[in-house]
Amino acid sequence: MEIKAITKEPVIISEGATLQDALDRMLHEHTNTLLVTDEDGKLMGEVSVADLFDGVVPMNFDGDAAITLLDEEHEFKAAVKAAADTPIADFMSTDIRAVTPDTTLMEVAAIAISEHKARMPVVDHEGRPIGMISRQGLKHILGTFMHE
Repeated sequence: MEIKAITKEPVIISEGATLQDALDRMLHEHTNTLLVTDEDGKLMGEVSVADLFDGVVPMNFDGDAAITLLDEEHEFKAAVKAAADTPIADFMSTDIRAVTPDTTLMEVAAIAISEHKARMPVVDHEGRPIGMISRQGLKHILGTFMHE
């Protein structure tokens, strides 16, 4: 099996987008992760659902402080609306590890294990996203080696 067999189409968003843009795109595209690109189309980071929540809750709040701050539905609603125009560059994840089409399945598995990754972007040799290996793709790698 080659890496392209477990790669799905990426859902891409510009680094100039907002939290509202990202949420709308996730809902429309039925995805939990967006790949963020710069104006040249190069991968800069990713936005997951967890990152969206980070964009709503101030970064200096831990879990208990956030619960206290947002313990009422109207407070959470206000925080979500206030965060709508927050640039995704403010809360996107940048500690991502991309692979290329010539990365082997063993290398993908090694990255998933060593870095506890449940998904990985696939980029071309110029760093532009061309695909995404999702949790489903990682399960296929395990299945391939289990059933050999």
